[in-house]
Amino acid sequence: MTRTIRIAAAQVGAVHLDDSRQKTLNRMIRLLGDAASKGAQVVLFPECTFTTFFPRHFIADEAELEAFFEHGDITTAENTRGIFDKAKELGVDISVGFAEATDTGDHYNTCVYYHARSGSILSKYRKVHLPGDYEPFPDPEVTNQLEKRYFKPGNFGRWAEAWRALGLQGVEVVFCGYNTTGFAPQLWGTSIKQDPKEAEKMALFHHKLVMQAHSYTNACFSVSAARCGWDDGKYGLIAGSTIIGPDGKIIAESSTEEDEILIADCDLDRCRSGKTRTFDFGRHRRVEHYSLLTSQIGVVEPPHLKLPNGTNGVNGHHDGAEPASGSIQLRSVSGPAFKKTYRILLCNPNATEFMTKACLEMVRPTLPPDVSVYGFTAPKPAPSAIEGNFDNIMSGAAAARAVIPLANQFDAFLVACYSDHALIRMLREELSQPVIGIMEASLLAARTIGSRFGIISVSNRSKYMMEDAARHYGLDAFCTGVGTCGLGVLELDSKPEKEVLGIMCDVGKELVEKGADVLTLGCAGMANMKSVVEKAVGEDVQVVDGVVAGVHHLVGLCRARFTTAKRGMYASSAAGRKKRGQQYV
Repeated sequence: MTRTIRIAAAQVGAVHLDDSRQKTLNRMIRLLGDAASKGAQVVLFPECTFTTFFPRHFIADEAELEAFFEHGDITTAENTRGIFDKAKELGVDISVGFAEATDTGDHYNTCVYYHARSGSILSKYRKVHLPGDYEPFPDPEVTNQLEKRYFKPGNFGRWAEAWRALGLQGVEVVFCGYNTTGFAPQLWGTSIKQDPKEAEKMALFHHKLVMQAHSYTNACFSVSAARCGWDDGKYGLIAGSTIIGPDGKIIAESSTEEDEILIADCDLDRCRSGKTRTFDFGRHRRVEHYSLLTSQIGVVEPPHLKLPNGTNGVNGHHDGAEPASGSIQLRSVSGPAFKKTYRILLCNPNATEFMTKACLEMVRPTLPPDVSVYGFTAPKPAPSAIEGNFDNIMSGAAAARAVIPLANQFDAFLVACYSDHALIRMLREELSQPVIGIMEASLLAARTIGSRFGIISVSNRSKYMMEDAARHYGLDAFCTGVGTCGLGVLELDSKPEKEVLGIMCDVGKELVEKGADVLTLGCAGMANMKSVVEKAVGEDVQVVDGVVAGVHHLVGLCRARFTTAKRGMYASSAAGRKKRGQQYV
């Protein structure tokens, strides 16, 4: 029985910001029909095919951003079902990339494989190695890459590790849809003076290098489909759609930067020689030597080697001798790889879900892979905002009753209310895991990285509460002041964003004029506004978000294996309640 499959890559040219979904969908349907007429059995479409590549834009309006995502069942949704209906009609499988919004509010850069005969999605891939940055570049003319801002990491990616993981499952064809910019020196970290045409050639070279090398080293075919051309006449994307054999040679390649079909017959038996000889993983791999690949994230240089005469191979000293002039010999230690995953519960003690979401989005790009942060929003009767002592106590009671039964699932707790909130002490009394509030965490960070700090508060009353809290923490001598925005907490979301940002920036600049070299954001709901304040006050002033500071403070305590001391203030009162017959509390 033949194992030859006719595969097509559907390259898609420019898609502009104002193009309708239907216009792009019609183009995709035409490409699918063209591929089917040439006998294709499966067609690959690019990454984020249905829209322009929106992660190049900073989109602050949540409704505008959400419009770029596909919601619900992509095979039946109004904006996308046409391509799936056509695939089923033609009996041709398709793989297509899109921006996915899940029912739980998470967002991914996703690709699915649709099986035409059964009319079902057989597999789903969510991009894990998200390139670029969380914050946009200051220069509005520069091409951004904000996938880290808009997407959560998924389960696989384009890096070598992902290809090897597929190779270890015996993969014979790898599909890769992409949107690769042709000129983005700021994004790449290269010279802005380079020739844009030469930069585009280099980007195309790197794309083919990856596809050819990984096809060869995993003895598999690869198919890549580009979104290319000049979106909005301004943003250039490389073409270079290819079909590559298991020997690393290009079988078919696009010749334009427009909508185009390339097609090839792929005999899967051609993968056999590589899989049974040169890259026979079962016979040749030596996993005992690869532990570094899963235990280390960034680069850690190995210790310097010693030459036979006892000198150091880098700076030429002998052991025990004085360092050579102009050089310093440093000793270092490193610990074992962390094998535990730390789970932190972010406790929003008010009943407003958008604040919890804002906190999680703020901390997400700063997390190492062994730390997971879970968001908790207090159930009613917790108030929707905390703007005074009554709200404080009511929210603490509602949150504590809901959190304590879940406590054994988490290693630490962050109270996401910018105050000396009652819930902090309640959890410290009843739990042994470390607990901190975002205000205390931000002030500790501010004292570490600067000499004087100022706090940007929301309401007039919160100003007094924060001044009292700074005195309680013993840090009031280092505080240049608490500036108030004169807003209600919920107005951070309900008022026009431009108006709120303008007020915050003015307050921040006033605090800097009073001597603050660090600013702290005095509300969990301010989490998405950090970058705007940073730009307003300049690079010499640090802006601290309490959520990020709090999570990483707790991670440090967990790694050092600290728990809450139970001899004094934080001894539990549970036994006394039980003795009084008040376990119901």
